[in-house]
Amino acid sequence: MTAIPHRQKQRAIVALCCGVAAALMLPAGLVVGYNSVLNSGNGTNVNNVKTLTIPSTPVALLATVNSSNEVTSINVIALSGNSLGGTIISLPAKSMAEVAEDEDARRVSDSYTGGDASAFVADVEGLLDVSISTVGILKRADLIELFDPIGPAEILLDSDVRNTEPDGAQRTVAKIGRATVETATLVDVLLARQTDQVEADRFNHQKSVLTAIANTVGLGLKLEPAVSTAESPTDFKSVFQRLISGPIQVWQFAASAVPAGDLNPNSIDMYQLDTAEVTMIMASVAPTSKTGSDLTGQLSVQIDSPFNNAVVSREIVRRLMAKGLNIALVREVPGPPQEVTRVLYVDSNVLSGVEDLASFIGEVSAGRTNERAQGIDLQIVIGATFAQFLESNPEIPTTTLSNGDE
Repeated sequence: MTAIPHRQKQRAIVALCCGVAAALMLPAGLVVGYNSVLNSGNGTNVNNVKTLTIPSTPVALLATVNSSNEVTSINVIALSGNSLGGTIISLPAKSMAEVAEDEDARRVSDSYTGGDASAFVADVEGLLDVSISTVGILKRADLIELFDPIGPAEILLDSDVRNTEPDGAQRTVAKIGRATVETATLVDVLLARQTDQVEADRFNHQKSVLTAIANTVGLGLKLEPAVSTAESPTDFKSVFQRLISGPIQVWQFAASAVPAGDLNPNSIDMYQLDTAEVTMIMASVAPTSKTGSDLTGQLSVQIDSPFNNAVVSREIVRRLMAKGLNIALVREVPGPPQEVTRVLYVDSNVLSGVEDLASFIGEVSAGRTNERAQGIDLQIVIGATFAQFLESNPEIPTTTLSNGDE
């Protein structure tokens, strides 16, 4: 193996972390990864192989509904394993749903009709590839009650928030800039929708509310009675109380408008999420709630990144997904990165499924390990060779994937 000169290696790392070699600069502000997810002493030891247990990371759905029975915001909450707090993730209410080839394109919010919400919940689960354990589809009064323990919060808005009233009049809910507002105003910002306003113009308002909540909560509110982590919560109110009892991370999925065409034949206001980003985040904050793929013979992969950079994690996720691997867990680990990307395995038989891995992520070195997380076939620890490989922005090789039994 030829060593990479230090200066060349550092240049590659800097370029990658600045997004030069990546296809998408993700929103900043979240420490991606569940750093302590495998630090528990729990696990089993069979044939000198220790299988580590991943603490439960249940996912809840919070959707807000206005007086016209429209879904105005969609958020998912992932609790922090055995700790208080968690992550709240926002996606556009008008996100494009995953549909079968013979189905017409639709938005996730179109599945909600005000009655049975099962189709709506199923669309969110399908879009994010997770199983949702508890659901809160709430209108104004219930939202105000839910947010009440938070109290006044400072919010920063990038534009005025307006709502179209039932009589057609426009009401200003909140003004651009920084202000301290009551919880009722936070709720009204989430519910506000102007007639003919595209989702892109109001999506940042949703993140502003979530950020205001996270900043106000800080390290966690002291609720009475105190919130316990002994058992997973079974109702949405308990999930939210556990969330605000600890530090909250906020993430907003990047979304691009779907232009008129085959994917959007009716030219509706609809947005497509980045699949690699969605997979990266959900495998990071909610690994035990991921449902995985139905692709035949997929190996489940754990990714450990010492780069502490969402761009790096997203890019390797994108390439490994193209290879046909199931991304089950993403962590950030202490740096600096080692020179060569490591592929660690317990059972050498799995290596037959990654024989051409270097063409997807650059030079790799395989080695046996006697420790793995539950359900994981391969552990990939990103090395500096990945940064160097991406300097030339190589094309992803074409791979044929099959559904169902072969």
